[in-house]
Amino acid sequence: MKYIIFCVILFFLTSAWSQSKGLVYYGHIESPGMRSAAGPDLNAYLVFDENESYYVTAKDSLESSVNETTVVTGSDGQTTVYSGGSNSFQYGKQVYFNRGSDSLWWNQRFKGNIYVAESRPKIEWKLINQTKKFGDLTAFKATGEFRGRNYTAWYIREIPVPYGPWKLQGLPGLIVEAYDDRKEMFIYFKSFEFPTNNQTPISKVQRASNDSQCWMTIHEFKDMLVESLERAYNKTVIMSERYGGGAPERPVFSDVYIESFEN
Repeated sequence: MKYIIFCVILFFLTSAWSQSKGLVYYGHIESPGMRSAAGPDLNAYLVFDENESYYVTAKDSLESSVNETTVVTGSDGQTTVYSGGSNSFQYGKQVYFNRGSDSLWWNQRFKGNIYVAESRPKIEWKLINQTKKFGDLTAFKATGEFRGRNYTAWYIREIPVPYGPWKLQGLPGLIVEAYDDRKEMFIYFKSFEFPTNNQTPISKVQRASNDSQCWMTIHEFKDMLVESLERAYNKTVIMSERYGGGAPERPVFSDVYIESFEN
């Protein structure tokens, strides 16, 4: 009898979940090369249902209430001033995840706006029996490597979806906080609505009408970054030879870009 009651409760919970939509608000900091969470602190959100999710940060409308300048100090003691206008743009940095196709679509500002489509990267998460409270939520710890960085993620099992902020996904619950070892990518929890009647759409990646309508592959994106870094290094070598001085050090990929494709 108890088993039957449990099955009935589980059925109704599953049915309610399949019709539900959730919304998580985050803070998002990227600061490659700074050895700490020293970049601009931007607003972000993840909206999702059973089938898909949409994450966005650095969007003009999200940052409209942020001060015009942000002053941050890196671990080396150097102070940097960021202009609010240079950190956000019309549609922001977006990641759309579709479970049916098991694929990600995302955009990036790199010498203009570019758009990438790829199969979902498989992150080999290690689940750890350690918990942390986020308000009334109890989150569990996991660690995993993603594109040259080791990440810690905190996820909640009550919402059994494989979504997370940015491109981090694949855990048996919703990720509410994540950061790499140096906290150069640091995404932290602000608030949570589930279920929600908020009208924020689960959008596919948006782009301006004058942007290219093509999708780049992840391999093309990697090649573009590697070639750009190599060109910048070669220019530095030429300048060093022309004006004297020792040979410059070759830059470390992860000091320039949050995703490292060196391996």
